[in-house]
Amino acid sequence: MPDQPKIALVIAGGTIGMSYSEREGGYAPALGAQDMFRWIDQARLNCSIEVVDWSHQPSCHYTTRMTIDLIQILRKLVEDGFEGIAVTCGTDAMEEMAYLADLLWAYPQPLIFTGAMIPSDHIGTDAILNLNQAVLAAASKVTWGLGVLICIQDQLFAASEVCKVTNYRRDAFEAPERGPVGEIVERNVQILRSPKRATPLPEPVVPAKDVEIIWASLGGGEALLNLLTEEELDGIVLAAFGSGNVNPLWLPPIKNIVRRGIPVVLTSRCQRGQVLPIYSYEGSALKLFKAGVLNGGRLSPLQARLKLAVGIGAGYTGDVLQQYLLR
Repeated sequence: MPDQPKIALVIAGGTIGMSYSEREGGYAPALGAQDMFRWIDQARLNCSIEVVDWSHQPSCHYTTRMTIDLIQILRKLVEDGFEGIAVTCGTDAMEEMAYLADLLWAYPQPLIFTGAMIPSDHIGTDAILNLNQAVLAAASKVTWGLGVLICIQDQLFAASEVCKVTNYRRDAFEAPERGPVGEIVERNVQILRSPKRATPLPEPVVPAKDVEIIWASLGGGEALLNLLTEEELDGIVLAAFGSGNVNPLWLPPIKNIVRRGIPVVLTSRCQRGQVLPIYSYEGSALKLFKAGVLNGGRLSPLQARLKLAVGIGAGYTGDVLQQYLLR
C-alpha cells in the first residue's frame, strides 16, 4: 500500500453532525460534511481523505433497506480503490448498522463506524476525538481483515460483539465479557485480539423487510403474537426468558405462524445469553424446537433479526437457514 492510503469518510448522520437549535429547543442536524472534515488533522494522520456526504439523518430514522443502500456505496468505494472507510452515524442504531454491514463485508479493507454521544458545540464533546480516531483506524494496516469495527472513546469494538449500554456517557459502548479488540494510544492503533465473526456473504443481498422481534416479559407478549398470526411477515425473532423459555400461552400462535411457513427464531433476552434446550415444560426451548422454531444460539435478539433477514434475502430456508444462523 502507498505511504498515504486513500481513505473515504462517509457522512451518514447522527449526533456527531448536530448542533443546538434555539428555534427548535434541541439538537438537530446542522453540520455539513466539510464542517466535519475540518476537524480532521489530515497531516498527522498521514492519509489522503475523500468525503462522501450521504445523509444527515439520526440513526433512529434508518431501516435495513436504507442501511443496505449505504453498504452498497461502501462496496463501491472499495472497488474504486479506497483502502479504508470511516462512517459517521448515530449511536442509537450503530450496533445494528455495523452488524448488518459485517454480515455482508467480504473485503479485507477496514470499515470503521463512529459517532458522538455529545454534540460538537456542547462542553465535553467527543465528536472531534472519535472522528479523528476512526479515520486513523481506517488508515491503519493493522485493522485489515478484522471485519467491521466501531471506534469510540479510544477503543475499537467488533461489530459482532458490541452493544450500547448507556445513552448519556461518552463510553457508551461495550463488548460484555470480551472487551475491545483494539485501542488507540496516542496516534497508534494497537490490536489486542482478533474477533470472531460469521463468514460474510460475498454477493449483494437484499434482506427481508418484515422481520419482527417479540420480547418476553412477565405475562406479556401473547396479544402481540396473536395479532401477528394474521400478518404477512417474513420472519419473527423471539427474545425469550433465560435459556429460551416463553409463557405457554405463546405456543398456539407460534405454532400457527410456523405452519404458515414463516421462520421463527428463538433467542435469549439476556445480554450474554444463549439458547439451551434443557427444560421439558410447556413453553421451554425444547418444546419450541419440536414445534419447528429455529435455534438462534448465542445471537442477541437484535443480531438474530438482522441475520434472519439476510438469510431469508439470500434464499435460505429450513436446515440451510438454521445452519447459517448458528455459523
